[in-house]
Amino acid sequence: MTTTTTETSRSFWTGRSGLIVPALLVALGVFLVYGTVTMEVPATATSPGPQVFPAIVAGGCFVVAVLVAIQLMVTPEVIDRGVDDDGVPHSGSVSNWRTLSITVGSVAVFIALLDPLGWVLAGAVLFWGVSIGLGGRRYVFDAAVALLVSSAIQIAFSAGLGLNLPGGVLAQIF
Repeated sequence: MTTTTTETSRSFWTGRSGLIVPALLVALGVFLVYGTVTMEVPATATSPGPQVFPAIVAGGCFVVAVLVAIQLMVTPEVIDRGVDDDGVPHSGSVSNWRTLSITVGSVAVFIALLDPLGWVLAGAVLFWGVSIGLGGRRYVFDAAVALLVSSAIQIAFSAGLGLNLPGGVLAQIF
């Protein structure tokens, strides 16, 4: 009988507060679609053109939003913290504020450093910070991988798409 009381005392939103993430992803996807559709593409742009990458990212945002929403609807993230002396169940969801703050801080630092440092270094700082936020503990290895990934992205954009990412300090040195 206590199980029924526990199940009926929870609201629909218990364990589903994470639905804010799919909502933000849909908003980002809509923003990217709008930006892609209204983008002024020069006549000299080669195929596949500058609209392809934002379209892929927008599509990815929509797909991930749907998958996360389905997961949260089917299996809400409810943590059972037991029952107090009066028989009232204590449940709720737990947020990982450390991961969130390190990741958001890494994005903010990336935005601040993009112009002065350039893509390669600022992107490496971003990827390294996110890896730490997600639990990476091999700091030197993670930094090396982050630098490798940001360099590969720089090469892909310049050689593959013909687009130059900000060079920053490295462009002035070399």
